[in-house]
Amino acid sequence: AFLLFDESGNPVPVQTEALSRWSDGSIRWLLLDFQANASENTSAKWEFRLREEGRSPVPVSPIKTHVSENSITVDTGAAVFCVDTRCFRPFTSVKMDGAEYISSENSATVLRGGAGQLFFPFIKSWRFETQGPLRTTIFMSGIFRQQDMKKGESSGLSDFFARIHFYAGHRLTKVEFSIRNPRAAKHPGGIWDLGDKNSIFFKDLAVTVGINPPLHSFREGTGDLNTAWKILPGGKMEQAPQKAKEIVIYQDSSGGENWRSRNYVNKDSVVTTSFRGYRVYEDGKIIENGERANPVVSIGNGGKVVSATLPGFWQNFPKALEARSDSLSIRLFPGQYSGLFELQGGEQKTHTFFLSFGRADNGPLEWTHAQLVPRLKPEYYEKTDLLPRLTPDKSDCHSEYSGLMQGIIEGENSFFNRREIIDEYGWRNFGDLYADHENAYYNGQKPVISHYNNQYDAIHGFLLQYAKSGDPRWFELADDLARHVMDIDIYHTEQDKAAYNGGLFWHTDHYADAATSTHRTYSAKTMRAKGLKHYGGGPSNEHDYTSGLLEYYFMTGNYMAMETVTGLADWVINMDDGRKNPLRFLSRGATGLASQTGAADYHNPGRGCGNSINALLDGFILTNDKKYLDKAEELIRRCINPNDDIESLDLVKDPERRWYYTAFLQILGRYLDFKSERAEYDHMFCYAEESLLNYAGWMAKNEVPFKQMLGVVEYPTETWIVMDMRKSNVFNFAAKYETDEGRRRQFISKAGFFYNTCLKDLDEFETKTLTRPLVMLMSYGIISGYFTRETVGRTEDGGGQQYEFGPPQRFVPQRARAKRRLLAAGMLCCITVLVFLVRWLFLN
Repeated sequence: AFLLFDESGNPVPVQTEALSRWSDGSIRWLLLDFQANASENTSAKWEFRLREEGRSPVPVSPIKTHVSENSITVDTGAAVFCVDTRCFRPFTSVKMDGAEYISSENSATVLRGGAGQLFFPFIKSWRFETQGPLRTTIFMSGIFRQQDMKKGESSGLSDFFARIHFYAGHRLTKVEFSIRNPRAAKHPGGIWDLGDKNSIFFKDLAVTVGINPPLHSFREGTGDLNTAWKILPGGKMEQAPQKAKEIVIYQDSSGGENWRSRNYVNKDSVVTTSFRGYRVYEDGKIIENGERANPVVSIGNGGKVVSATLPGFWQNFPKALEARSDSLSIRLFPGQYSGLFELQGGEQKTHTFFLSFGRADNGPLEWTHAQLVPRLKPEYYEKTDLLPRLTPDKSDCHSEYSGLMQGIIEGENSFFNRREIIDEYGWRNFGDLYADHENAYYNGQKPVISHYNNQYDAIHGFLLQYAKSGDPRWFELADDLARHVMDIDIYHTEQDKAAYNGGLFWHTDHYADAATSTHRTYSAKTMRAKGLKHYGGGPSNEHDYTSGLLEYYFMTGNYMAMETVTGLADWVINMDDGRKNPLRFLSRGATGLASQTGAADYHNPGRGCGNSINALLDGFILTNDKKYLDKAEELIRRCINPNDDIESLDLVKDPERRWYYTAFLQILGRYLDFKSERAEYDHMFCYAEESLLNYAGWMAKNEVPFKQMLGVVEYPTETWIVMDMRKSNVFNFAAKYETDEGRRRQFISKAGFFYNTCLKDLDEFETKTLTRPLVMLMSYGIISGYFTRETVGRTEDGGGQQYEFGPPQRFVPQRARAKRRLLAAGMLCCITVLVFLVRWLFLN
């Protein structure tokens, strides 16, 4: 049904997959697979059209697949790949023109444990995740186990997941390989330090491709031996001498000024980096060293060459690429690194590498380190409402806001340069943001080691700015952070309690060093430093951010992002399910963990419930599964009512504990937009609309800029000022849904007031460009331009229906209900004993 054309009007073969649909069933997001070329530092354009009647799609020689008992054969037209379905290698055969390129005997993926034991990746299941004419993807999952020839397979060390991508007409493959520790961490007292009893420790993980025939058969001069490498794209291609038996490129640290950062401590608080940057070894002797490498390595003879590369090589250190006479190895966790690698309970790491087979050009696979970044025009996003309330840069009149945003992607203090402050690199850290704002009230050695963990959904902010401007630097930040969050910040386990399983970890603790907690908030060392007796916790509803990952999936087709969004939506349902809580024997109702904010008894508008509702909406948009929408509406009814006594909530009087109510109201506005797009002006729409307007009316009379309240908060930082942007957004949503013209104009006026006041007051702070305020502004300040131009309110009357909503019903969480029942049971037991004693005394 679709056709694609290049700039010259020539048709281009295309493969499509619908990722999301509008409520009327039409396609909202469509994934396009096509083979594109563009010269360096240039752009190219393609035009996408509906297929005209009578016009056929461009013919293409499709990928062919064949499944046998123990293998899958994939014929791309340029090469024939054979994939083992029993043990991940990844290939047992690669043929071109009938010639075999690899040796199955020397091809293997091996995990070496801390004591030297070997574990192999046995496949439990596999499937074609994508099967099309231009791209086919095989997904595999399994477990690393030891193998005993006499006793069979022994217990496993870790799980693994792999995606192998094949492309029509090409001899290269892309492999995404994840290793996961599925165990639940012990986290005693809510402390998540390295060295946990359920961490796994290992020394090396490598994927090795055997060369056929081994290069030693050419040592007699009967072949043209070629072992070559390039350290950086665009650099010089180096050739190994004929006598060399081994070439190793090993990156030990980031190569930056702070390569010995405290960021790289192990469980014993020892920094594990050994030297600055990378080294190239020839037969064990150092022949080159430098700071940062993104290498490509090729090995073979004549036209029979195998090449490999690993994008993000130095950023995700330690890494190694090794060429030997009989094999090419990609060391994802290289044994050259000092000490052992620790994968915490529920932690995973995904690496992407490319393998190419055939004669190497001058720079094989270089392009993988600077891949094309496709984009739609900002005006297209604006017209289609794909990303709601988006205003292209050229139409946005808010220059103060635009200036702050530009500082994120360029200049000395850009988010790219901020990584250097604490050396936010390495396999566990890269992609996360440095939480530099935590230095303000930190009393230890500075700079503080602090990780942001996608607080306030920075991924969402980056992608909005990318769509708004078209600048690929925004997408780079989003891509790096999304990959980090999906691996490191998600708790990948089903073996802990429902309130934690599959959840998202908080940022590391405020004004404290992360120490050995990595990205998991709470460390015993911080508890001792603060002199606390009670400290700790785990994933919670207040840090459940999904919209950025949803948009990332729509923009990239990354299946892991899709799985992460649905997983976080399921987490909301599971944490609130009283049947999955140990207290279920006393009470089986809702736990309240999905709706509370701060104190366990607060189930009024707050960010905890707001983030839960937002995640559920994203889950529904992704799957169309009504369970997510039903739960979202249950939480709305639980936490807000059109007849709430707002004054009793102390929303303005107690900003320290109640600031987050505007976060909830913003998401309530998103819910109304969701219902409006579906033309569902039903009871729940009216319930939410009346609730929003009730609170907005109260806010118009009572809310003041946060600058006036800094004297009553514990830490009077610039972040409080940015919260005024949320108030502006609430008034904008209220103006959209208010039908009374007088009130609507009042809301519009208040929205403008809080927007301008926020930027004016923020400008008085020298700390206005720290990470947290800028991330908040990215998402919350971006929609004002839309509302400034679009001032028409809602005209629908909800079908003429008038609803009675009744008084608010106070929600009682499971713990409180269980406590009451336990007390009642205890009292009954005491009365029974007392009656028995009285009877015994009088009868005896």
